[in-house]
Amino acid sequence: MKKQRFLVSNLLILCIYLLLIFVSEYQRQQDKLFFESNDLYSTDHLFVQETFQTIVKDKFKTSADLSVFIPLESKNNDEIRGYFSKNYSDAHFPIKNGSFFSNSNSKEALVGKDVDTVSENDCTYYEYNNEKYKVIGYLGITNPSFLDDSVLINDSSLFNIPTTYLTIDGKKINTVYQNRFGKNNSYQNNMGLDRKVNSDYFSPLIYALTLFIAIMCTVLIAYLIFTDLKKENCIKYILGTSTFTKYKSNLFYLLSTCIIPVLFCLLILPLFKIISIHYFFIFKLFLIQLLLMCFSFTGFFIKEERSNLHGVIL
Repeated sequence: MKKQRFLVSNLLILCIYLLLIFVSEYQRQQDKLFFESNDLYSTDHLFVQETFQTIVKDKFKTSADLSVFIPLESKNNDEIRGYFSKNYSDAHFPIKNGSFFSNSNSKEALVGKDVDTVSENDCTYYEYNNEKYKVIGYLGITNPSFLDDSVLINDSSLFNIPTTYLTIDGKKINTVYQNRFGKNNSYQNNMGLDRKVNSDYFSPLIYALTLFIAIMCTVLIAYLIFTDLKKENCIKYILGTSTFTKYKSNLFYLLSTCIIPVLFCLLILPLFKIISIHYFFIFKLFLIQLLLMCFSFTGFFIKEERSNLHGVIL
């Protein structure tokens, strides 16, 4: 019976991990589609009449997730743009093949599939203003894509080019800017994305239901483990084993129950080609679930220890 419940607990934990990972991947893909439909801008972006130095060194000096775009064509359209960010670790852009920029001023480019490029020494380059930028990725996860003709260049020197507007982006960046400096000389262009985001009631329901299922299953697993060890703990109580020794032994069993599904999860995920494996995210899931399980198990354990004071029934 104990082995059967151990297997059931492992299977439930594995299912929880896969469910949370799939839902998280769904959310990431939705976010990328939103950015793809809105020229790589979030709903917080803002077109402003400011210089690059004023934005980065003065008005948004303390903003950790600031991104700045500059249009590089004479008509100020958004097909070819220079790019700068204070946080290159947040790669939320829709990239089908390749990778996002890893640091500032890397002299690299992201291009759409219909953009003209040149190949040299097994590398692909995009030429702009007599400068060659190494292509490290291709924009657009749909086919056809709004970004098929788009180019994003990671070169800070491009911000020295005179332009009418720069685009700033980041969490609540538009609200911060307009509250501090007014709405003059600034505007947004969300292409209806803001209405879609604000009317999406289905996704939050999915996330809330998934979280509820994960929490309830975690508590159930903690109870299954507790019932597996209940008879063993009663015998140890009769033999005079200390509460701390029993509790420590139980936690070790609980930890082993949690670790095995994580290892299976890491082995299974590479089979799903469409899933991006985020090891840090899996590690966070493991820690959060382990803490919740320990908390739930401790509650059951304390309740049982108190009832043992009135007599033990095997």
